[in-house]
Amino acid sequence: MTDCVTILGTRGSVPVSGPEYAQYGGATTCVLVRLGGETVLIDAGTGLMALPEAAMELPELPLLLTHAHADHLLGLAVCPYVMRRGRRLDIYLKERGGMDGRTQIARMFSPPIWPVGLEELPAEVCVHPLDGSMTIGNIRIDTLEGTHPGGVSLLRLTSGGKSVAFMSDCTFSECDMPEYVGFARGCDLLLADGQYSPEEWEEHKDFGHSTWLMAARLAGECGAGLARIIHHDPCRTDAILDAAAAALAPDHPNCAFAREGEEIFL
Repeated sequence: MTDCVTILGTRGSVPVSGPEYAQYGGATTCVLVRLGGETVLIDAGTGLMALPEAAMELPELPLLLTHAHADHLLGLAVCPYVMRRGRRLDIYLKERGGMDGRTQIARMFSPPIWPVGLEELPAEVCVHPLDGSMTIGNIRIDTLEGTHPGGVSLLRLTSGGKSVAFMSDCTFSECDMPEYVGFARGCDLLLADGQYSPEEWEEHKDFGHSTWLMAARLAGECGAGLARIIHHDPCRTDAILDAAAAALAPDHPNCAFAREGEEIFL
């Protein structure tokens, strides 16, 4: 199996639709990582609805949840994978606010908010703690707590000398930047939060996200082989992202804005 990362969802906050989002996509955050012969999902936004058939055929599938905000969970209850009997979805989520992972998820997927709980799905759904370091098959997974309302788990997946750093929903502040750079140092691919433009930053600096220039700086300082800016704001049309990409390219040639459906080979 070729090492590859597939971007299934690029948006933050809420999904969007329309021709003005055709290039970069409208589904919320979800990434499929194939590394070291293993397949792992990161986050369960509405992009999870586009899970490739090859992943659908796996009897067991791990899902790493960075946090339990709605835009990162929306695809879970109606994902085609959990509608198939004989499948097992293993979810990993850090305990937060005194609640284990299953309790956090159940707050969204239970009546009266949602009619069907995890235990009622055709597939078996198991929820495990995510913290520190762990292994799934041939993949080592390291975590680092990021700056985001309610907390967020930043992830680094490593196998066979290749690594992917997933650092969405995080403020890359000046004081914390050295720690974030060290966590992502030398990764083959960095996926980094860049929801806001530099001009928007002052009004959004407490929202738990970053600007695309902050994401590009992180990519440059950590020496990432490739970088993709993710968690696009819902109002960010293709035209706006194209203009931002053109402005970013001269100084950050290895950094681009993530596009829904993009496959990145490592």
